[in-house]
Amino acid sequence: MRGQRELAALLAAVMVLLCACAAAAPAQPPPAQQAAAGTAQTVDSAAAAPEEEPIAPRYIEAEIVSSAASGPQAEAAAQDEDVLELHPEATDAAVRQRLVVIDPGHQAEGNYDTEPIGPGASEQKIKVAAGTHGVVSGLQEYELTLQISLLLQAELEARGYAVALTRTAHDVDISNAERAAMANGLGADAFVRVHANGSESETASGAMTICQTADNPYSGSLYAESYALSSCVLDALVEKTGCKKEYIWQTDTMTGINWSQVPVTIVEVGYMTNPDEDALMATQDYQKKIAAGIADGIDAFFAAQTQ
Repeated sequence: MRGQRELAALLAAVMVLLCACAAAAPAQPPPAQQAAAGTAQTVDSAAAAPEEEPIAPRYIEAEIVSSAASGPQAEAAAQDEDVLELHPEATDAAVRQRLVVIDPGHQAEGNYDTEPIGPGASEQKIKVAAGTHGVVSGLQEYELTLQISLLLQAELEARGYAVALTRTAHDVDISNAERAAMANGLGADAFVRVHANGSESETASGAMTICQTADNPYSGSLYAESYALSSCVLDALVEKTGCKKEYIWQTDTMTGINWSQVPVTIVEVGYMTNPDEDALMATQDYQKKIAAGIADGIDAFFAAQTQ
């Protein structure tokens, strides 16, 4: 009996202890509250974690987001459907990325078959000529234009533009109409065709640009934009290089302009038939000035569009 009484007393003490522990423990929330608490804990721990180094292409896509999604700013952001791009070297907080298609003029072998000078035209013109050459440097025009175009590509990309080239090699066969079709297909914001000039007079020098006329039957609707692009590029190129300024030649004889469905200019960066200018254009230092000048003109063209 004594053993039974001691066992009963021990069991009673254990029960008292269990009841006391249960009373001291905090009440557990309902299942819904438990789920909410778990979510909040996950968010907090993620916010406290260090940011990872982003793995991204050269251009980083970004959207304008307002933390306070209300008021006029939020409405303006909601209406802006443009994709915004942030470039690591860009100075603007957010700029819409522009696509510039560069056409390095000519190619190693000319193609003297013909193609329509414009959409639906009966008039035919050779597809693409081999171009001129340097009287001192010995460079072919197709070599010089690609050298400058590659420098222009690097300059524009450093400024935050997207860039495409119609060719990156000499041994190609791409007609002038096909080059314009490339720019059209990519939806270019500007089509810049890089060329060098030639003349029977070795004293001819300087830079000029070319665009269509307002009455162009194929691309006249783009005259105003193409003229503005030609003007901006010519002025900036002359300012950067110090070369002689010629003029903007408005003509409807250029197949690559007639077929273009985007703003277009041909920039003749100098005369390879002028001994002094040819020797200068063959140097990388001057080529970089040409590239920077054209890029300045493209900047000015797009800046004017946003005003």
